Amino acid sequence: MGLKIKLISLLIGLIFVAFILRFIRKSSIRPSYAFLWIMVSLFLISIPILEPWYKFLATGILGLKDARNIIYIGLIGFLLVYVFYLTSLISRMNDQIQVLISFTAILEKKLKDIMPEDK
Repeated sequence: MGLKIKLISLLIGLIFVAFILRFIRKSSIRPSYAFLWIMVSLFLISIPILEPWYKFLATGILGLKDARNIIYIGLIGFLLVYVFYLTSLISRMNDQIQVLISFTAILEKKLKDIMPEDK
């Protein structure tokens, strides 16, 4: 990999870490999201440091001709994990909303039974 891509990867990774730490200090990001973004940052920071290992992984094990493709594979893999996490979160929230709707309907019916409407 060229020096440019190593420097860009390292710089973007360090900027991400700074932003994530800032958001953690302000308590404006949930720890689970912070963990995911820190993992991306560490991946970006590790590219220049672990370049020989990534080259071996890309060319020797995965059979890729260009080792830079491992960056795309890693980031796409992260996005897939992130989308799966968000999907599970949405599914849980959907179940909770259904329970709340049912509970609210039951309470509303009980209130109507207790307090007759004045006409």
